[in-house]
Amino acid sequence: MEWLSQHLEQWGLVWFGLLFWGSIFGASLSLYFPRKLPDFVKWVMPLDWLLGLLAKYRGWSWIS
Repeated sequence: MEWLSQHLEQWGLVWFGLLFWGSIFGASLSLYFPRKLPDFVKWVMPLDWLLGLLAKYRGWSWIS
């Protein structure tokens, strides 16, 4: 449990970027392009992961 706590302290923004922005972009794209969603996931999820990494290294604080 301690390992998980330390991991979330260090990488919480990256996971937040991946999961939160991924769900928002995925829902938006599925609304407008329902048949193309599997194709969009291939480039949207890495983009969300990069947003999370950018937030971690720039010190953006989306969550308190």
